[in-house]
Amino acid sequence: MYFAVVDSASLIDPVILNNYPQIRVTVQDEPQSSATRYHYAFILKFENGNIEKIISEFQTVMLPAWFSFFWDDIGVYIVFDKEKFYINLKEGWAGSEAIRAIKFGREQGITSEYLDFRKYFEPHQKMVAKLVNISNE
Repeated sequence: MYFAVVDSASLIDPVILNNYPQIRVTVQDEPQSSATRYHYAFILKFENGNIEKIISEFQTVMLPAWFSFFWDDIGVYIVFDKEKFYINLKEGWAGSEAIRAIKFGREQGITSEYLDFRKYFEPHQKMVAKLVNISNE
């Protein structure tokens, strides 16, 4: 099973979010954000399948200078409009792929505070783990 967190403001056409099961939508108040004050983060679930194809579908409607996370138990994709980077969770966040993702994010104009991918990913990963455990009981 794969999961994703996608901010609806990151999409040219957020209607794509209706094509996949949503397990939660969170609203984050970010008054310092230059894009929008309120961010609607959709937590999506995908059955095992062709995650590469699903990621490609999202990339066609993503705005530049935004990213989303797609993950399973083994690794996480950091997905931008034109690139994606795969982090093996057992190998950690300090590898060359994470460094490449940070560099690409900077090239897209994302400020450093938002390029701490681990900081932004792990709370969603933990939330999904709790939600999945609750639904399996």
